[in-house]
Amino acid sequence: MPQAARIERPSRRLVLAIATHAPLGWLAIATMAAGRATDPSPDTADAEPTVVPIRRDDPDRYQNFVVNWDAGTEVLCAVVRTPADYARLFHPAPVIGGKKPFAPPEATFEKEHLLVIARVVGGDGGSVLAIERVVEKEGSLEVHGRFQPSTAKSSFSIKQAALAWIPARKPEPVTFIENDTMIATLDTGKDAWVVPDLPEESTASE
Repeated sequence: MPQAARIERPSRRLVLAIATHAPLGWLAIATMAAGRATDPSPDTADAEPTVVPIRRDDPDRYQNFVVNWDAGTEVLCAVVRTPADYARLFHPAPVIGGKKPFAPPEATFEKEHLLVIARVVGGDGGSVLAIERVVEKEGSLEVHGRFQPSTAKSSFSIKQAALAWIPARKPEPVTFIENDTMIATLDTGKDAWVVPDLPEESTASE
């Protein structure tokens, strides 16, 4: 029994050769066929975000407090790159018999940088504030956090902070996103490491 003829897909060279001697309509079809294999797919054109490893820290490990900031702003965001910046943001709180360190070892900042999100919350202790993940996207960082305020009534307020260390990086824009909403953007390359601005040293107090 004779075998069915095998249909070969025309090569790109053949398509272009046909297009050279064909009317304009065929020329358009040939051009589309020749270029289809090299056009990037829309699904793969954008690079996927890269996950940045984080090391969460417990603020209670240190005997200090976040300095006051603008009373009209409930949330503070910071990228702490040096011990000097840490000392501006966190002030020591010495107490009799206290054995906790006032700050992380200065050498830590040589290999890691500290991400900080702080909020003024009710003093009942029921609010949840956390840094969940960090991704690198198109030359900048996105810090994704979660805030779940307490529904209990409280007669006083406190400052609560979420801390996470990331590997030391070159200066770059950093966007803080909380509950899927952008809350702040810092450009550490322009010395913008904290928002809102901190008060002068002489007025910063608990």
